[in-house]
Amino acid sequence: MDELFNIFNPAWWMNENNNAPEIIDAIIFLLLLAPVAYLFVFTLASLSKQKHIYPPAPTTCKFLVLYCVRHNGHEVIGAIDYFFDTQLYPREMYDIVVAASELPEEELIALLEMPINIVVPDQEKSSKIYSIQQVMERYSPNEYDMVLIFNSDNRIMPSALELFNNAYYSGCDAIQAHRMTENLTTPVAVLNATSEEINNNIFRKGHTKLNFSAALIGSAIALDFNIFHKLAPKLSGNDLSKALEMALLRENIYIEYLEEVICYAKKEESYKEYGQKRTHWSSARWNSFFFSLTHLPEAFIKGNWDYCNKLFQWIIPSRFLLIVLILAAAFITTVINWPLSIKWYSLLLGYFLTLVLAMPGGEISRQFRYSIKSIPKHILHTLLNRFIKK
Repeated sequence: MDELFNIFNPAWWMNENNNAPEIIDAIIFLLLLAPVAYLFVFTLASLSKQKHIYPPAPTTCKFLVLYCVRHNGHEVIGAIDYFFDTQLYPREMYDIVVAASELPEEELIALLEMPINIVVPDQEKSSKIYSIQQVMERYSPNEYDMVLIFNSDNRIMPSALELFNNAYYSGCDAIQAHRMTENLTTPVAVLNATSEEINNNIFRKGHTKLNFSAALIGSAIALDFNIFHKLAPKLSGNDLSKALEMALLRENIYIEYLEEVICYAKKEESYKEYGQKRTHWSSARWNSFFFSLTHLPEAFIKGNWDYCNKLFQWIIPSRFLLIVLILAAAFITTVINWPLSIKWYSLLLGYFLTLVLAMPGGEISRQFRYSIKSIPKHILHTLLNRFIKK
């Protein structure tokens, strides 16, 4: 156990008796300890039961509800019908617009028969960001108070607009709702749902409990219309959440998380679908990693701590990669010099404790217990998708 504490003593680093493997081991340990400690702190913060409850607003703001659709027009038709049928907010205080990309003619015709606006991007294959930019060009900056961004399969709770309105009136210009998985039908979907809820607890609830901005998730987002109208043309890339987070935090705009506003979405149900999404996610993460390395010093010097926190979040390894690295280090040190491995097993235990504390409850937790046996297969497919090029 002394090995664990010695590396925190400056005198240990000055000791000439330390050999190169010990120093390398200590450096790698500290590099991996930092992300585990980061996750643990925000996980503990997420355990707080205190909620941000905003008082009823005396006025009702006007919303533009924007659905981004690609390939799956039938889903957005059902989502819009559900929105119309269930929302408790005054109907005259919101409009719906659909950014319809790559839809077949019959689905476009079905959308044209609905009381909504449709914008077809002028590119045959357009990104989500480009589709949104095309929509925003058609509206003036003060035409609405807030814009809500949804994916085609999103179904949000009936009181959502009212709760967004209350938070907006209280000063929230950017809000992330609590997105949850609707289809707990396969082990893959359950594992994805569990992962997303862990992210909700750590990077959204935990962040806001410590007064940092919540992480965006790509949909179920509410934004001040005028602010977003200015930011939208500047967005770039293929990942809306990261581009939007970057733009908001550079402007020192805080992102609130409304845990009580539930938005249901569908998750990938097969390993093939998951692998495709994981490939896209990994590419975006690496881009964010290199961007963070170059911009973190500047943000630190300027004292933009919210932005610094976001950049550090993008630097730390993914949860999957983190556990692989810790396990590999524990195995190697056990074989080469087993006393060095004690701190690695301690770190592994702390990491597992963090994940257990961040686990969701309710139906997702019950389903997860039945899906644990599929985790090795899940990991194998992730590795194959990452290291084998088809």
